[in-house]
Amino acid sequence: MDKTLQTKVIQLEYMNQQISAMRTHLEQLLQAIEELSVLRVGLTNLETAKTGDEMLVPLGASSYVPAEITTTGKVIVSLGAGVFVEKKISEATPIVDKQVEDLKKQEDVIVQNIGLLTKESDKLTGELNAAIQANQSV
Repeated sequence: MDKTLQTKVIQLEYMNQQISAMRTHLEQLLQAIEELSVLRVGLTNLETAKTGDEMLVPLGASSYVPAEITTTGKVIVSLGAGVFVEKKISEATPIVDKQVEDLKKQEDVIVQNIGLLTKESDKLTGELNAAIQANQSV
């Protein structure tokens, strides 16, 4: 295999690795968007909760513990980078909405980049296939 073909094979492998990494990141973004959407619904439901109402609190791994609401109208919200603050529900909702909006912008960029890389990868694959067929017919 000549050096030009070797370079193209390496480029193709690198592009495919990038595409795979971007798809993994995209899946993580979509999961985070879904979690924030569930949170948004939970905040809406919590607005009508009263002291003494019961709810299930997630522990992780799809496990919950029943709990009684002792304080209404406030939640502790993540602002990112490990920073949490207590906010009124009416203040927390826009924060969650902004987080979803930011993640969706990232999603759009990643989808666009995957598309561009896939197009380049397909082009390079075509060039490699043509070169391989040309070498086989000699």
